[in-house]
Amino acid sequence: MALAEMLTPITIAIQLLIFIAGCYAGYKLKIQAGYLFALTFLLFAAFDIVSMMGYGDDMLSLINIIASLSALGGMYLLMKQI
Repeated sequence: MALAEMLTPITIAIQLLIFIAGCYAGYKLKIQAGYLFALTFLLFAAFDIVSMMGYGDDMLSLINIIASLSALGGMYLLMKQI
């Protein structure tokens, strides 16, 4: 249990770094999918924060489905370019 409590903040920090990279890809590199991947990892970070705070399963499920749809949209945009 102590390992999970220690790794979750590290995971959140990594997710926020990926969020920043996605925003950079969207803004500077003009890769539209970057914004969707940024949103996905921002929601994953929110998911971890909300679960640490002990909120209910309904909120976690809603965050998870929106993050999954965002990732799916990002993959669609990437595959559309091929």
